Order: sequence, then C-alpha cells, then structure tokens
Amino acid sequence: MPNPTLQVYDKGLWRTGTLIDAYNIERRRRLNSDYELSFLVPMTSEDYLEKIQIKGHVRDERGQYYVINTRQRQRDKKKLTAQITCTHVMFKMNDYKVPYDEYIDEAYGIHISTLLNKISAWTGNRFTFQIHDTFDMWDIKDFGRTTALAALNQVINTFKAEIRPDNFVIHIHKKIGSQTERYEYRTKKNIISDSFKDDSTNLVTRMYAHMKDGRTWVGMSADNLTAEERSLLQSVPGAIQNGKVMVNYLLSPYVNYWGSNSVPYFDGENIQQDIEDPVELLKSTREELRKKEMPELEITITAADLHKIDREERAPDLGDAAAAYDPKMEMNRIAMRIVELTEYPYSIDQHSKVTLANFALKDDIDLLADLEKSRKVMENLLSGGRIRTEVFESFARQAIIDIDNSKTELIYPPEGGILAQEKTNPLEQVRITSKGLGISTDGWRTVRAAITARGILAETIIGQLGSFVSMLIGSGNNITQINTNGIAAGHANFNSAPFRVDMQGNVVANRLTANSANIYSSNFMNGAIVGSSINIGNGVFTVSQYGHMVAQSGEFRGNIRASTIEGGTINGSTIIGASIKTALYGERIELDPYGFVFYDAYSTRRVTLGTNQVAGISGHTYYDSSGLSLGLIYANPGELHVMGNRSLRLGANGGIIYLQGPVHFTSGAVTGISLGIGEVTGLRAELNSLRDEIRRKADLSHTHTVYLPSHNHGNTQNQNWGDRTFTTSSA
Repeated sequence: MPNPTLQVYDKGLWRTGTLIDAYNIERRRRLNSDYELSFLVPMTSEDYLEKIQIKGHVRDERGQYYVINTRQRQRDKKKLTAQITCTHVMFKMNDYKVPYDEYIDEAYGIHISTLLNKISAWTGNRFTFQIHDTFDMWDIKDFGRTTALAALNQVINTFKAEIRPDNFVIHIHKKIGSQTERYEYRTKKNIISDSFKDDSTNLVTRMYAHMKDGRTWVGMSADNLTAEERSLLQSVPGAIQNGKVMVNYLLSPYVNYWGSNSVPYFDGENIQQDIEDPVELLKSTREELRKKEMPELEITITAADLHKIDREERAPDLGDAAAAYDPKMEMNRIAMRIVELTEYPYSIDQHSKVTLANFALKDDIDLLADLEKSRKVMENLLSGGRIRTEVFESFARQAIIDIDNSKTELIYPPEGGILAQEKTNPLEQVRITSKGLGISTDGWRTVRAAITARGILAETIIGQLGSFVSMLIGSGNNITQINTNGIAAGHANFNSAPFRVDMQGNVVANRLTANSANIYSSNFMNGAIVGSSINIGNGVFTVSQYGHMVAQSGEFRGNIRASTIEGGTINGSTIIGASIKTALYGERIELDPYGFVFYDAYSTRRVTLGTNQVAGISGHTYYDSSGLSLGLIYANPGELHVMGNRSLRLGANGGIIYLQGPVHFTSGAVTGISLGIGEVTGLRAELNSLRDEIRRKADLSHTHTVYLPSHNHGNTQNQNWGDRTFTTSSA
C-alpha cells in the first residue's frame, strides 16, 4: 500500500522527501530493547534511486527518527524489490567509545544522574537524559569499559530502570507505559488470534544469595527483614537466632503452594559480585525472588487496531498494563504488561501483534553489549587486579571443554620426558620433564607458560593464589610488602612505611586520592563529604540518603532552587522561583511569573494583579464571592482606567475627596450633587459682578409712562379699568 507520510532524511537529518512507494511498513518495539522499522520499496522507484541512502534516516508518524542500516535487494522474475531495515537513533550510542580515562573501576553510593550525565558527555551531549522517578543510589563496578550504549545498559540493569527514547532524548522511568488504566484484549472485541504459554522451568521458592568474595548476609539483624520474610524464616528451625539471620536465603510466600513432599523447595541463586553491603544484597534477592516465585506467563495476540477506525479507542503502547480475556484459552483477565509491539501504522488492513508477559524478555541492548564484551574476555578476567570469581568459573568451564575436546598424541622423545602434542595442530605442545612442565603454541620455539623449581612463568594467572607468609616486590626501601603485619609500601620497616594497612584494617597514608569511598565513621579536617547520609552534631545538621536536609540554622550565598518550601521564615534580598504560595488551599496568596492572585477561604479568586502583553496593559481585577468580575484598574500607555462592571463608588469616610487637574464628564446624567452657592469658590463674586454689569448697561434708574386703554377681553364682567397712563418703577 503506498505510503504518503513516511519521511526520509539524509545523514545530516536534512529532509530529502517523502517515501511515496514504500509499503509493508512494519515497526517492532520491545521493552528496554530494539526499536526497529522495516519496509519494502521498488528498486526502480524514485524513492530507492534518489532518496534512500545508507546511514540516512526515516521518520515515522510518531516523529521518531530511524537510521537506515540495511538494504536487502531481492529479485522475483522481473520484479526488483529492496527491503530496508532501520534502527532507532538511540542505538547510535553504540558508535561512541568510552574514553579510557573515564572508566570507573569501583564507586559507592552513586546516583543514577551521575552516570547518565557521564554517558551524555561521552556522546558530546548529543544524547541527553530526563529522569522521571526517584531511584536509590547504588555501588558501581567496572562502569564504562565499552561503549555508551553498553554503559546505558548497565545503568538500566543496576537501577532496575526502563527507558522511553524520544529521538536523542532518553526518558528514564521505573516503569514506562500506563499502569493505572489497563488496556484490555478481549475475544469477540479485538482479539483476532492468540496463544498462551506458562512456563515453570525457572520457578524459585527458595532463593540463596551471595555477594562479592562469596560473602552473605548471615549474622545480619533480622530487623532488616519484612514482616512476611521474618514470619516465613521463623518457620524454619535455626533460621533466625537471637534476632540475627543465620541462613543466606529467602522463602517465597508461595512455598507451600508449589512445594511437595518430594520437592519441598524450588531453589535458585542470586549472585551479585558487585555488591558488598548485606542490606543491598537482601534488596536484590527480594526483587529476584518476586520475579521468579510465579511461573513465567507469555501471551501472543494479533489484535484488531480499533483506534484506526474509532478515535475514541485508545491505542496500546509499550509498557502498558494490560489484561487478556479468552476463557476457552484459560485466560480470565490475566494481568500482565505489553513487552513487545509489532505495528503497521500506515496500513488499515494489517493489525498489530502484541506480546504480554510478566517477565522481562532478553533485550537487544544486552546482546549488543555482550558482543562488545566478548572481544575483551581476557581483559575482563581481572578487574583492577582483583580476581572476578564468576569470570574465572566461566573460564575454567571452557578450559575443561577445550581439554576434553582436544585430540592429543603422547610422544616420548629421545631427550626424555613426555610430549603431549595436538593432532589437529602440532604446534600446540605440552612437555613434562623432571625439571618442570612447559606449554608452547609455536612448536616449542617459545614457551607460553612453565612451572619449574625456580618458579612459575605465565602471561596470565587465572584463579585464587595460595596462602603466603610474606610477599615482597622491589628492593631496599623502594618496596611493597605483604606479610603477617599487613600491607605496606615505601619502606622496608613496616611501621615506618608511608603507606600501610594492618590486620585490623587501619590505614596510614601520606596522601590519599580516592575516586569514591564508603566511610562509616570519619573525622575530616578539609574537603567534601559525599555519602549515603550525613549527621553532624547529633542531629543538628543531617542529610538523608534521599537528599532530605535538616539544619538548625543556616546561611546561603548564591541561588536556592526548590520545588516546595514549607514553614519558617525566609529573609533575603531576592527570591527567584516559579511559584510562591502562602497556603496550598483556602485563603491564600499566590505569586508566579503570570502575576499575583488572592483567594478567599473558599478558594475563590478575589483579586488578581498582572500584565497583558498582547493588549499592552497591566492592572488589578476584583471579583465577588462567586468569582464574577466586579471591576478592574488598569494602565495603558497614557491613561489609568478605573472601571466597574456594575457600578463605581468613590467615597471618603472621614476626609475629603480631591480631584486634581481638569475633570471631564462624558455624555450621561450627573445626579445626586447638592452644592450651596458659597461652596463653589468665586461663584458668588462672579454672580454679583454679572448683576452689576447688567445694571450698568440697562441703566435701571430710568422711568417712563405707559398708556393702557380700558379693555375686557370680550367679557363685560371682566372690565379692566384703563384709559390711564402708568409710570414704570426704577427698581
């Protein structure tokens, strides 16, 4: 089906067009694993000839970029087709090699952000990370010995995190996807076909635990156990004695459900060579037991994409909590998670394939990391001079296999001794004489390893060296010694050595540089303290392992950034923040970059203060108890406006209202004004002046006569006597 929306870009992420002729577009995503996009395109099309290039990019409808890695060309008679396979740009991190000086051999109490920031720096900040949850701090071993992608895989496994890539921004969660609303797969609704498998091969109800150097938590206080763990162990005689745990295993609450008389427990083992703290080993074992105390369930479903035809239907996403209902397949709303999605986003007639499981599938990030590590097996055998037991055991097993599979011929040469020679490769020889044993791989021209009375010669020694009374390296005072006193360097006399460690663990050093340290008791004169917690002055100043700080008092210089500030008084010249609230609800004042708001006791907005950049004004708005606007005071360029949405009253309870400057009344009646003539300044004098002026001009002292004849207006009863002459008054 032609696709008008899949976009294609070159190696520099410059758009080169749209893949019009691409079809069978399939996207496959797995939890914490590969994000792969593949499609077919005719080799004769413009898409193939001009747009698609190796290491170029395509972008899907989700806005995600994929790198074009593979072009597989196929001929079917005259039909020439290319299958294009792309991987998400996240996997470009495998192309970034970690600098040798950035390796971390060992570090304690490391936060996840510290490691992610390092990975981002290794990629030149091309990849960045956003952490959306709170993670515990962990001890780190052998971090960053391969590529940035392998380092990210180690972070994910160590901190039990999940990733959600958004192109070059990698989001870090404890769980991705929606966990609140389950996506339902139901027969007769959206299930087209399904399969259901439960597997108890890896079932564990008793989990043993070991950490570095084969140590366990035996002797640890039982207070570290949960109530359920303690109750289960107390059912085993001798498991808990005098408040201490005396066994190195945990029991599952389902132990009686799965157990039987013949097999009461299903045993498993949690070996963590990178853990040295018994409490951390307990946490790790608890998590591993929870994963394996139930059978592994896996459901594969071909589901109708209802969201393609009904916008109200939600599309499933990777990591979502989901439930499957198909009674005939013994699936009665089994709750699991979507761990794999195969989607056809541009085809209405092809439906998604989804895998639901209650366990983590093997992911391709692990596979890529393993491929890189396999190139450095010998380097991985020794970590900072310390023998790694699990690697040695793997090496020993492989050695036994190689020896068993060898085709050896025993020869007794004239010069004496016994020569064991490989039939398939005569250059590989082992020779035994009375003087010793030698191993060669070049036909005895040189010896790779030898054991004689003078000592042992070997390029690499794998395993546990024996017990020694003393070991010396060097001569004179330029010497390192290991003996019954301890370890010392820099002097032949142990007690005079500038560096020494006695059998009680006391260390003396002229100068100490440590990449990391775990100090349970300390007395520092200079320098910074970084650890899981800080306690100074018996609680006067404390910082918990989660970053919560309590101080009796304090003074800060510089910037203080916080999401929430509770209680107390803050004194200072400047406070800069996103929001300030005097209370979370009820009567309060809120201040943020958008303005100032006052709320009453019922959380109703009563007063606001702010600006309107679009209108170019700023001012106050006032509201009644229902939240309706009563009026506002605002300023625009050149004027200040006081507006009432209903009515406006200006009053003074005990003083005088002054109007300064000219006053202008627009059209409309002015009522309610009562003024005496003396209350208007200059009005009486002005009226007197006008009267005098009128008199002056009219000459009011002049009189004259007027003759009026008799008249009755047509009615004799109204006879007015006239016919006389009258004189006017002068006043």
